[in-house]
Amino acid sequence: MSNNAKQTKRRRRGGGVPTALVVGLLVIAIMMGGLLGFALARHTNPADDRLQKANERIIELENTLSLIGFPEGGDPEAFAFDDAAYAANPAEDLAGTQAEAESEDVWTEDESLLTGMLTDSGDPVVVAEFDGGQLLSTEVIPVFNDQLTTQIFSGYSADEVSDSVLQDVLTELTSQKLIAAKAAELGLDQVTDEEKARVQAEATRRYNEQIGYFTAFVDKEGLTPDQIQAAAEKYMREEAHITEETLAAELLTELPAEKYYAHVTGDVTVSDADVQALYDERLAEQRAAFTEYPEEFEFAHSEGELVLYNLDGYRAVQNLQLSFANDEDAARAQALTDQLDRLDPMKDADAEQIKALEAELDPLYAPLEATAQEIADKLQAGENFATLMDQYGSDAQMANGALRDTGYYISDHSFLFSTEFIQGSMILDHPGQVSSPLRSGSGLHLVKYLKDVAPGEVSLEDVRDAVEAEALKAKRDAAYEEHVAALLDQSNVRYYPERLQ
Repeated sequence: MSNNAKQTKRRRRGGGVPTALVVGLLVIAIMMGGLLGFALARHTNPADDRLQKANERIIELENTLSLIGFPEGGDPEAFAFDDAAYAANPAEDLAGTQAEAESEDVWTEDESLLTGMLTDSGDPVVVAEFDGGQLLSTEVIPVFNDQLTTQIFSGYSADEVSDSVLQDVLTELTSQKLIAAKAAELGLDQVTDEEKARVQAEATRRYNEQIGYFTAFVDKEGLTPDQIQAAAEKYMREEAHITEETLAAELLTELPAEKYYAHVTGDVTVSDADVQALYDERLAEQRAAFTEYPEEFEFAHSEGELVLYNLDGYRAVQNLQLSFANDEDAARAQALTDQLDRLDPMKDADAEQIKALEAELDPLYAPLEATAQEIADKLQAGENFATLMDQYGSDAQMANGALRDTGYYISDHSFLFSTEFIQGSMILDHPGQVSSPLRSGSGLHLVKYLKDVAPGEVSLEDVRDAVEAEALKAKRDAAYEEHVAALLDQSNVRYYPERLQ
């Protein structure tokens, strides 16, 4: 088996902003430390969890860029989307050389790209009034700038959307103040000891979940798993300013609004007909989308969406990934692997070069292969693969992540992974079997074959609880939106957006 088992997650190109610009803006966001309003999602998240979702997505995308060969702190101009290569072969759409970057630069020369942002003059002005309160410019400006950035990243120009974004922000922030006041009237701003304990438990859960993401930014050379975790926690604390305490404080701030939502929507219920209707709707949507765009099936599963229609020929696999100890080794391995990708082992002219490149790769992988042998010995002794994945693995979605138990869905024609990773997964004969170590530009992989994915419809009875929960949430959200709209109507709200111009 050759050395190219590199994970290369890629999504179907859609309309709107050119993909090269999206990649460039993504790199800008990451190198700036992450923009709070940044999101690359197809769905609009509720206001209460937008920032949390965006921050989690930034962390995931940072890891994805690392996996596909863009090292942290690297030169953004060395990373480009090659449209010509995509047209010829969509499975090999990422180019990484300076020469290719020069032919299609991801950076725009349009200096108006981020125009429309508001600046704080230092003198707060009232931009909205309502019965019992007001909204100041200093409260609006940072939220507006975050939201406008999100829209720009989605392909819109500031001129097109700035007015509507500003009105949405004014309405949303006014709504939050009205909700906070109503919650206080009902005593929902008081926190019980039981609620504090629940908030602390959730903060701990989120904190531990994010540790896996932040291990990608740790120099792991010579460190034990415990030391790697300690280094990741140090990075979170000192660079990202994330601790269990900050997460708990954020959750406590959000708690009154959550309790008010529960108060308003507590009597909302769904019928069997509601559940059946949502199931039928989602099933029809997924059948059409997945049949036309099979990669959407893989992404829906990998992103934790409720999947109601499975494509034929897929199996579920777990990935125990061992990453390089430092960025230099990772970058070198990626560069050598990319060179191997461009050579043909069937050509005599390439054979010697392939042999020389593999000889350069061997010492880079030697420490990882020693660890892989240690893992293999533990598996032979009867230790659990998932436990070892938690202990050794660096794939954030696998080690203590959302896909730890379900695994990735992969087939002979998978879109998420490169050819050799697919081959290493599909060559396994039976569920429970573990692959030999697979090399990639991001490290070494041990793959476990979990099960075959049954093709076709997932019956409603198998997913009734999840569909019912989604239907109930949708109905509650609609009822809450109606309530908030009525609250705004009753509060004599006056907006003054011109004061921000």
